[in-house]
Amino acid sequence: MRRLNAAAAAAIIALLGLVSAARAQSDDLYVLGIALFVACIGVVMLLLKQHFDAREDRPSRAFLPSEPESCFVVTFLLGLLAIIGLIAATSPELYRVGLGVFIVSVLGAGAALKRGYDLLDRGPARDHADAH
Repeated sequence: MRRLNAAAAAAIIALLGLVSAARAQSDDLYVLGIALFVACIGVVMLLLKQHFDAREDRPSRAFLPSEPESCFVVTFLLGLLAIIGLIAATSPELYRVGLGVFIVSVLGAGAALKRGYDLLDRGPARDHADAH
């Protein structure tokens, strides 16, 4: 929970950095605002990495498959769904729905891809232990 609070605070500070850069009257303030934004995004990425590294130590009850090949198939299918979402977003009536489908599909594909490579890195001995 502390990582979530720190990430939320860093995201708010990053947005404030962007706003200050947009309203800057001098080059120094502009550079300072952009630097603040980049630093805060770096902090958020570090906190995300720490979160997912800590999750790998706990047993997984994820909805994703437990075999690398299946994870890559899910990634491919979610990629196709993301493309369909982008095509749907070209229509004014379906813009928000298509964009939502695209975002959810990309996030799911990223998670499936990460899980597939994590399973490949573990090797067959640890996969068998996760299945039981």
